[in-house]
Amino acid sequence: MCSIKNKYYIGVAIYIRAINIERNGEQYGTYYQAVRSYRENGKVKQEVIHLGEYSTAEGALESWPQEIQELKRTRPRQAEKLQDKLDRLRELVS
Repeated sequence: MCSIKNKYYIGVAIYIRAINIERNGEQYGTYYQAVRSYRENGKVKQEVIHLGEYSTAEGALESWPQEIQELKRTRPRQAEKLQDKLDRLRELVS
């Protein structure tokens, strides 16, 4: 099940998609994605960045740098992945 909360950013149409997770008929949780739709060779494509628990791109942009610093000490590969995602999100909303 999916519901969409539209929020548009200057220059690029981005919206936040809320994904409701259901297990055994009960709502288990919700996670969010920043989505940019575009056309390539006449086909509609989407660039998706998983925001996890953050319901806005701004929330993720504020929190991820601190999370990256904490992960660098214990889980460097995960820190690199989160840094890549942060860079892509910054590019998407700028």
